[in-house]
Amino acid sequence: MLALAGYLLLAPPVFVFGPLAGLLLVSRPGTVREWVWMLGGVIWSVLWLQQIGGLGAQVARASAVLLSGTFLALTLWRPSNGPGRALTATLAAGAGLVIWLQQLGIGWSQLVNGVDHDLGVYQTALGEQWRSAGASPELVQRATDAMHSAAQLFPGLLAIAGIAGLRLAWAWYHRLAARPLGAPPAPFRAFAFNDQLVWALVAALGLALVPVPEPWRLLGANLLLVLGTLYAVRGLAVFLAQSGRVAGPLGGVLTVIAMFLLPFVVGGLTLLGLADTWLDFRRRLSTPTTGGKVQ
Repeated sequence: MLALAGYLLLAPPVFVFGPLAGLLLVSRPGTVREWVWMLGGVIWSVLWLQQIGGLGAQVARASAVLLSGTFLALTLWRPSNGPGRALTATLAAGAGLVIWLQQLGIGWSQLVNGVDHDLGVYQTALGEQWRSAGASPELVQRATDAMHSAAQLFPGLLAIAGIAGLRLAWAWYHRLAARPLGAPPAPFRAFAFNDQLVWALVAALGLALVPVPEPWRLLGANLLLVLGTLYAVRGLAVFLAQSGRVAGPLGGVLTVIAMFLLPFVVGGLTLLGLADTWLDFRRRLSTPTTGGKVQ
């Protein structure tokens, strides 16, 4: 429940409610609870899709439709409880979104400029409110810079929201459906994905660090954001898988310390998730040790 509430505060709820409503529909709802959630998800999604907005809002709406449809198709074809299906659906939806934008004659720079303009309008109104409340000019300028960075990383942020939304939709679907398709989601402590994805991380690093034309650099930065987040989450899963060995009071102290050292913690978790590609910590640490002599 806390994960869903936090997601709804930070990301477009349609990335959860859209796939959830579709999953309940294809599993043939038979209970009042299923019908209420399905109809509520459909109505909310339709109302959200009817809203008027700039280019960023239009891209978000198109990505929500493509992501929900792709995820449902993959579920009907081969349901699974791992993150691979969500990653595949996000990749396929991203490819469809690129094709759609090309058909409209919208390139990467136009997308970034359009999102930057939409966020700039919002930031101007917000900055005026902050100034009237006595906020310092430095704080307003930092918020403006953050908005510009968000515009450049908009595709990556949208992809992260989509992957997380699909994971939540699958979890709530198994809570609500009387006859769900496939197995329930695996515990978070078991979170992992295909190890070959490390080569995509290498390619993203190359695009982000090597002097290349601007569209390719932005592509590398967005890929690096998505893959870095995935590896950080994998590192967190590895850590939590062994957190049971840490005493309760000590775990609380470590959590408080981590809040003040968040950038370093995220970096450490990313490296831990990356190392898990080769070392598979959870399998190694769960393998029982045997004593005695070999006969």
